[in-house]
Amino acid sequence: MWSSGKERPQKRQGRDEIEMSKNLKVSSSALTSLPYDIVLNCLARVSRSDHASLSLVSKPHRDLLHSPELYDVRSRMGLTEKCIFLCLSIPSDPFVRWFAFTRKALNNPGRLVPIRPHLYQPSEVSAVVAHGWGIYIIGGVIGGRRSSRVFFLDGRTHTWTNLPSMWEARASAAAGVVDGKIYVLGGCEEGKARIYGEVFDPETQTWDALPMPGLDEKCLRFPMVYESAVVMTMEEKKKVLALSGTAEGLMYNPSEGILERGNFDLCGKRRGWQVIENVIYSCETGGRILWCEATEMERRTNKGMKWGEVMGLEDLRKTLCASKLVSYGWGVSDHWEFFEWERAREGLLKAHVDDVYPGHKLSSSGPNLLLFWDVLGPHKLEIFCAEISLQRRKETGQIWGNLVWSEAVMTLDPPVMTLKPSHHQRCKVLYSLSLDL
Repeated sequence: MWSSGKERPQKRQGRDEIEMSKNLKVSSSALTSLPYDIVLNCLARVSRSDHASLSLVSKPHRDLLHSPELYDVRSRMGLTEKCIFLCLSIPSDPFVRWFAFTRKALNNPGRLVPIRPHLYQPSEVSAVVAHGWGIYIIGGVIGGRRSSRVFFLDGRTHTWTNLPSMWEARASAAAGVVDGKIYVLGGCEEGKARIYGEVFDPETQTWDALPMPGLDEKCLRFPMVYESAVVMTMEEKKKVLALSGTAEGLMYNPSEGILERGNFDLCGKRRGWQVIENVIYSCETGGRILWCEATEMERRTNKGMKWGEVMGLEDLRKTLCASKLVSYGWGVSDHWEFFEWERAREGLLKAHVDDVYPGHKLSSSGPNLLLFWDVLGPHKLEIFCAEISLQRRKETGQIWGNLVWSEAVMTLDPPVMTLKPSHHQRCKVLYSLSLDL
């Protein structure tokens, strides 16, 4: 079982607590009697970490806290907060689990908020993007088959919506948001793809096929995508980047509707791209955090993309080296290098496709980097999060990191050990994103 903090002992409600409850109800009645705009102005100043408690006061309060108007007011007043969403695959749990927390909530682990799971969310290799007030979960694998289904998780209300399906079923696709639209590339079945890329318009709730004049036969034969990102090119145009299964870079230019071939990257032990201020960050199995200029994808050099190490994080590297999610510390190292794609009859994906990726996950919170990993002890398994500020030094061009904070955000029962651990016994960080709410 998972827990987000220590269980508090039950106690009887004392006289002071009863009086406090009465006063709260009186004050809540007084608040809702005010003009609507004033109520929104007052509630906009309440921290997101207190919304769960405040929503229990009354149904009107709950409706106000979930109203789109409140978030518009918070945005206009500059009072939005970074809310971090974490998705885990937990041993013995049939569903993937989403959790939400703010930085303020870390002072009280009990405020790590579990989100009701979607019963049909794929457990493996969906493309996931944050846009507007929520998170889009696109495609993936269900029952060994690629899926075309799309789900939306509303970050304000923690509720789910089923969106129109894609034209093509996809798993391990590239996805990115450009000018308010969601572009999806690749991830389709080898040699059978009718539509290599498509775009979703959240306003009209429709999918359209993308023109692909630069598409070649190689893309169709190797449609799997290991990494994806949205970057600003040297011509100051936003492009969706994708790193194919053959380590070849692809760049889709939405403004011109052209798919271009880019540089290659023999990623090896390095996985998990995260773009901050047009710099790509990644983490390798040895625990180092690496960086690369986004423009490296355009250069097409014989040596591939050039990566450097984020300096100043030696202590964090030692911690990551002990992480099961990075080193698979049950005696099996670099586990994602041993997977093989096995195609059974009727297009079934027989191999465990989540082994393509390591368990650690990079994300961002404004200009800072977020990193999730685990620490396995004799009696518990803890999921840790660290926030890292980044600074480029002009004299050397190097990027240095500073550890802002590092804490356990969740505690779980340890997995059952076996001589040959399987993916079913691993707690895996699937996705991590942040929203301004």
